[in-house]
Amino acid sequence: MFTLRDTVSFLEPAREDHLGKALYERFREEPDTLIIPVLDADDRPIGLVERNAFFLRMAAEYGRALYANRPISTLMDREPLVVDAEMALADFTTDSLSYRASDLLRGFIVTEDGRYLGVGTVLGLLQAANETNRRSVEALAVAKAEVERAQTFMTGIVEAMPAMVFVKRADDHSYVLLNRAGEKTLGYKRDEVIGKTDADIHDAELAALYRERDRAVLDSGEVRVVEEDHVPRKDGSIAILRTKKIALLNADGHAEYLLGVSEDIAERKRAEAQIARLAHYDPLTELPNRVLFQKHLGEALARRDRKGDALAVHFVDLDRFKTVNDTLGHPLGDALLKIAAERLRGCVREGDTVARLGGDEFAVVQTGLDDANGATRLAARIVEAMAAPFDLQGQHVVIGASVGVSLAPTDGEDADELLKKADMALYRAKADGRGAYHFFERAMDEQLQARRALELDLRRALQAGEFELFYQPLYHLGDERVTGCEALLRWRHPERGTVSPADFIPLAEEIGLIVQLGEWVLRRACVEAAGWPDHVRLAVNLSPAQFRDRGLVRTVVSALAASGLPANRLELEITESVLLQDNAANMTMLHDLKALGVRISMDDFGTGYSSLSYLRSFPFDKIKIDQTFVRDILHDSDAMAIIKAVLDLGASMGVTTTAEGVETLEQLNALRSQGCAEIQGYFISRPAPANEIAKMLGVEASACVSAPSVLSPIGANPPPPQAGQDARTVTSSPVAERAGEVSRGEAA
Repeated sequence: MFTLRDTVSFLEPAREDHLGKALYERFREEPDTLIIPVLDADDRPIGLVERNAFFLRMAAEYGRALYANRPISTLMDREPLVVDAEMALADFTTDSLSYRASDLLRGFIVTEDGRYLGVGTVLGLLQAANETNRRSVEALAVAKAEVERAQTFMTGIVEAMPAMVFVKRADDHSYVLLNRAGEKTLGYKRDEVIGKTDADIHDAELAALYRERDRAVLDSGEVRVVEEDHVPRKDGSIAILRTKKIALLNADGHAEYLLGVSEDIAERKRAEAQIARLAHYDPLTELPNRVLFQKHLGEALARRDRKGDALAVHFVDLDRFKTVNDTLGHPLGDALLKIAAERLRGCVREGDTVARLGGDEFAVVQTGLDDANGATRLAARIVEAMAAPFDLQGQHVVIGASVGVSLAPTDGEDADELLKKADMALYRAKADGRGAYHFFERAMDEQLQARRALELDLRRALQAGEFELFYQPLYHLGDERVTGCEALLRWRHPERGTVSPADFIPLAEEIGLIVQLGEWVLRRACVEAAGWPDHVRLAVNLSPAQFRDRGLVRTVVSALAASGLPANRLELEITESVLLQDNAANMTMLHDLKALGVRISMDDFGTGYSSLSYLRSFPFDKIKIDQTFVRDILHDSDAMAIIKAVLDLGASMGVTTTAEGVETLEQLNALRSQGCAEIQGYFISRPAPANEIAKMLGVEASACVSAPSVLSPIGANPPPPQAGQDARTVTSSPVAERAGEVSRGEAA
């Protein structure tokens, strides 16, 4: 008696914690594997994954990205058909066809004492059924009922199978069986096929090919697989099939029939094509992605090497795209990227490659160049195309683009090298003001190496104690005294000397060090300012990057508590870019800081958008007029008019207004005449170290430093002012000297 042990095939199982991507690779590497059992730690079956269902799920939109790193347990069928190896084949087929026919078709799991033994498949059952029939014929008298059950089973299985099943005679290759799925697949009724050969159905060339394949199976006795067979249907369309064929032997061991099972893989092929497209194309713009771009660039370089012409790589970055994304939202940002992609396509010739590398970065491979002039013309076209306004659902937006260009063979013949040099050229184009293009120059590589060296030094500098705080006084014209000092960071490098903040502050923001550096400045400045006179406030600049650190408020509270500096003596200066980025969250943080008693100043007012809505949405304590207006106040009536308007606005809103960059007595008098209350600039004092500021304010330098610092002590402590002497009149103070000039200037 046949049992399921006679049909079992061992198949390497999967474990429930294996990931979807491992399953994906296994199905790709094992095209004959239709199911994979899933076992627990005790080798007991807990589920089953079926090939077609798996590929359809992975082909869904973002399917591979969604399931690749998930456990197989999220993808498997948790109720597979599981049977014991000792179960009789006849009993199994009867029960399965009655209750779980669909599970039977895809395959089942065979166990021994509850543990995994192997899997059973329809093909295995068919082979077993055929053997049963052969033996049953020999013992027809005693096993007629068994044969009938087996035949019923086989017929039911064959008819219920979703795959096409056909049987041909070995001698004349005529069809003797075609199941229901075969009728649907080919479009022929079975009576149009049974008794005929392929020559009666297909053209002579195709019929000869099929006969040759069939003869190879019959002669070898082995299973043969045609991975992708394009078979004409009756209506002229093409079925894409994966076909397995095997010879069925008679009692003498000779091939009597040829059994074929054909799986329609059209849906799977479409799914694989979809997966391949997602792997090589950007789903938003439908442009090639970085992977495909690298491939096209490599191929273009190989062709260039054969032809001897030139090739250009254009690195394109959209200017101000982040502002559009932050202010108008991601849906309109995506719409802008689509339009930008279309404009780039319109700029290039057929044969050139346009790709989206990620975010707002695009790249172009331009081939077939005789010289750099063609690359210059394309770069100019790109800049011009991107400078035109974008219509985003009625919102007219102007962003522009910067382009960096590298040439092969001039700048190299390696894909990565050309991309790196085009990126360097792009960096220069953006540094030169954006909305322009720039070709790679050798000096750029030297500058990049210098920048990398500066970055390494910057990361080390904080721990090495190379930073120091300088302070620049803010002078109140009405009280004629210093009412505050702005903390300014200085870097004394052991080899470079003093490094300009203009060189290292933008770099610190770019590499993410500004949050750590800003916290050090805040804590150190609070400690040093705690010893100043009570009327002197501390002003500290905050970078927009610090607002992305949601622990900023806690840092301020901690710095005030550790130093003992009252909250109302701390003034935090921000620029309007803080309000442009994640406005709601940053506004909440500003209100939290304000609630502590900390004063908030709008720095560099007039240089950006300078939207009055910012002044309405938040109660700023101070507006600082940018020095560019103060510099031109004596010879530019427009600058004077703007300053007057800001001063009047501040007065009407009860907000203090400070003018930055005051360098001459004439500028000071002009500002005083317009009602400016507070000034800051070289005319009053240049930035000075903490000990000099302490001396200017008439306090001991040691009183300003009540906590340890990573900095070495600088200078000696100045003597305290004499009894009855006001701190504002200390003769060693530059502010004291200027105060006399201010008074004389006013008298004059």
